[in-house]
Amino acid sequence: MSLMLSVSAVFPIFFYMVAGMVLRRGGKLSDGTMNQVNKIVYTYCFPFVMFSNIYRTDIGEVLNPGYLLTMMVLVLLVIGVTVLLVPRHTGDRAVQGSMMQGIIRGNMLLFALPVVSVISGPEQTGLASLCIATVVPVYNILCVVILESLRGANLRPGRLMMSIVRNPLILGAVLGLLVKLAGIHFPAFIERVIVEVAGLVTPVALVMLGGGLRIADTVTYRRELIIVSATKLLAVPLLFVVAVKLLGFDRVAITTAMALGAVPTAVSSFVLAKEMDADGVLAGQIVAVTTVLSMGTVFLWVFVLSSLGWIG
Repeated sequence: MSLMLSVSAVFPIFFYMVAGMVLRRGGKLSDGTMNQVNKIVYTYCFPFVMFSNIYRTDIGEVLNPGYLLTMMVLVLLVIGVTVLLVPRHTGDRAVQGSMMQGIIRGNMLLFALPVVSVISGPEQTGLASLCIATVVPVYNILCVVILESLRGANLRPGRLMMSIVRNPLILGAVLGLLVKLAGIHFPAFIERVIVEVAGLVTPVALVMLGGGLRIADTVTYRRELIIVSATKLLAVPLLFVVAVKLLGFDRVAITTAMALGAVPTAVSSFVLAKEMDADGVLAGQIVAVTTVLSMGTVFLWVFVLSSLGWIG
């Protein structure tokens, strides 16, 4: 059972990413096409995922302030330790920025929700969605602050606030909460459209991610990649899972913590690194390497924790 659960959690990610790699190598996906599709998925489809997960969830059952606060504290702890320790590895500020962002920012929406859905059921993704809506803005803001400070630029609070307000994940989550709290129920045909659009995100985005993977310059940055990958895929999920387990939360909460902690580095960190004078090549390597390795580490996390009876 533990083995099958592990395979079922990882196989969709593996299949879609391999499909993207095959399409890319076969000349069916160009950089321009992938950029356009990624932008459409992020801007227009991701809000439907957040909205749908919250709309179909019993808020009274998943709105757990204690759990949300726990996850926020854990995220802030990871950020604080990362900011303190990474500069000890290198004095190069551009490398520091990419390493810090690589550890802090995770591809939560694309990886965590499918894992929770497979393990605990689609109806149990509401808690993960609320955590994502709470955590993602925090680490996005702090990563911008970190990168700005490393390049010596002056922060612009107004611009920073507007980027938060316009974030598609935040818009979808807030709208879902407002509709849910207002007790609004859409007709069945509208609900079906919402669910179907949300269902496009995982396969399409993972195919695009697989098509965009580039394994190059790995040897040059091998030390940085080892540090970031081990921290991101092993140390962070271990911290999340053990903390949540010791605090007495249930199996859905532990599954959510594992899924949120074990995700690879966010793809958008590569773009942000290039725009904010961090090491863009290293940032791209971190995304590629953590994404590939995560399929193995997620499998191991699911196998071990399901064997222990902590999730499932």
